[in-house]
Amino acid sequence: MRRDYREDIDWLRAIAVLAVVAFHFETPAVFGGFVGVDIFFVISGYLITGIIQSELQTGSFSFARFYERRVRRLLPALYAMVALAAIPSFHYLLTSERQEFFRSIAAVVTFTSNFFFWFQTGYFDHAAVEKPLLHTWSLAVEEQFYLALPLLLWGFSRITRGGRIALPVLLGALALASFVLSIWLMKSDSSANAFFMSPPRAWEFLIGGLVATPGFPVLRNALAQQVVRGVALVVIAIPIFSLRQGPGFPGFNALAPCIGAAMFLWGGIDVPTQTRSRYSPLTIVKFFGQISYSLYLWHWPLFTFARFSKSSLVLDATDKVMLFALTVLISHLSWRFVEQPFRRKALAPTRSAAFRIAGLVTALLLAGSAAGIIVSRAPSDADRAALQLESYNNYNYRPLYRYGVCFAPDNGAFGADCLTLAPGKTNIMLWGDSLAAHYFHGLRNVTDPQTVNILQATQAACMPTFNAAAQGNTSCRDFATQMETFFGDHKPDRVILSADWLEYARPPRFDGMIADLKQTIAKLNASGIVVDLLGPAVQFRARLPSMLMRAHLRNIDPRPDDFVLPDIFALDQMMKAALPPLQKFSYISVVDTVCPARQCPLTIDGGIPLAWDHAHLTAEGSVYVMGKVMPLLGMK
Repeated sequence: MRRDYREDIDWLRAIAVLAVVAFHFETPAVFGGFVGVDIFFVISGYLITGIIQSELQTGSFSFARFYERRVRRLLPALYAMVALAAIPSFHYLLTSERQEFFRSIAAVVTFTSNFFFWFQTGYFDHAAVEKPLLHTWSLAVEEQFYLALPLLLWGFSRITRGGRIALPVLLGALALASFVLSIWLMKSDSSANAFFMSPPRAWEFLIGGLVATPGFPVLRNALAQQVVRGVALVVIAIPIFSLRQGPGFPGFNALAPCIGAAMFLWGGIDVPTQTRSRYSPLTIVKFFGQISYSLYLWHWPLFTFARFSKSSLVLDATDKVMLFALTVLISHLSWRFVEQPFRRKALAPTRSAAFRIAGLVTALLLAGSAAGIIVSRAPSDADRAALQLESYNNYNYRPLYRYGVCFAPDNGAFGADCLTLAPGKTNIMLWGDSLAAHYFHGLRNVTDPQTVNILQATQAACMPTFNAAAQGNTSCRDFATQMETFFGDHKPDRVILSADWLEYARPPRFDGMIADLKQTIAKLNASGIVVDLLGPAVQFRARLPSMLMRAHLRNIDPRPDDFVLPDIFALDQMMKAALPPLQKFSYISVVDTVCPARQCPLTIDGGIPLAWDHAHLTAEGSVYVMGKVMPLLGMK
């Protein structure tokens, strides 16, 4: 294979990085831009495998030279970004967030940030936009691949002595094993493992590496090369513009972008690079490909801190356009004055110098990380004045929601504590996901336990429906089956349905959600059970305590219009129209009841936030909301 420069690889890098940036900047229609990371993995696998294999064939391969190139390519821009990102952290981050940020620095410089962020993938973890270095998980996965692949190829070359067919077979077998592992983890409800860990991601690098092996067939016909690359672009574009973020990724959903990237690389082998005008569209695309690494590094912390600078923690379209321009400028400067001097050896001209500088800066960043953690333990005066709000970032919701028992039960099955009917009392069943569980505390406090018995069956991220096939994962399908069995043998007086309808109604799923709900309601009504469906819960643009905290730090008067997510009002009207009242069914608008004239309360009872994150109610918030809702149920 030729190791000449290929401008089409820079085109592919540009597609990958712009897709990621557009997704993170919440560009309309770029629903699946996160697959750009997968495209980068394929490119890395192709380039690194090709370089190593070429050097092994000529007998010039050296582990020291390989890792010198990786140090020069990855570390200077990464370390510059990390060091500079630490500066605004003292102004924009809460004390707890700042401690987490400095811990993440230690993970970044040791290339273990995929493990660091994997440990934070629980159902109620802090929003991704509160983690300025979250995007570095992919660099950790890539570096771990760089540790394994050279040893594999070097060892295999010693055993096979240059066999052309054996290597593609080996890489193909390993890729298949890695992909099977990924699918198994997805089916086992371990999508976070499949997302963050290296072994279930290895197949993405390996299919790129497979294309780079000498035994892989090469297209020679110019028309065939153009057709393959054209088809590849379509295969890549489909997930970028249609794939939705959720628990179904990576798994099978990662196949299209990875196969498309591999096809594009394959179709460009031995295609000569042309001389183009400086203002040619492809030259502009190449520019984004050249700065893609710095652009990837800088876009996320810039977006995070820009968002923190806004009282609503939300950037409007003008903000995003200006921020993108600034990000491109900073990324170009990083590429020009940090990446290029180190790669071309204008700085650190020798291998030993490169390793010494890398080791020294790594030690300095680790020391800075430790110092930052220590300093962040002592809150500032402004922090002390808002400690009550900050404490909600570690809010203990578990006893309120009956976590592990009636919400997300440990063994997946709801026991007698949750589903026992009480003779002589009005039995009310609360059925749904976490946005049903957060009403339990309030419902219990506004009803008379002498006359009302509350049953609870709530499962994280599961819509209350009998249609098990419509549920997204095994635990939700089991949940639907268990509830159908329960209602076959039990008849509570009333069932209250509540869930994160915004999630389940994402386009184009609204009609399917309504159809499932109507079917479930009809089945319950046919059994003589009264059904009340609580419409969309009050939801905020970001974590409410964090928004209130930052408003306090900046002496800004918090306004509901800035804080409340407007989508809930539109969805409420749509659901209200789609679910008209029946003899034994009523639709209850939570937002109409709690938010007169769309002015939702942000705090209650002397400054207590209504919710402890973007939507889940505090204990006081649950009592407040259910106190407003209960009269509409005809029970108070």
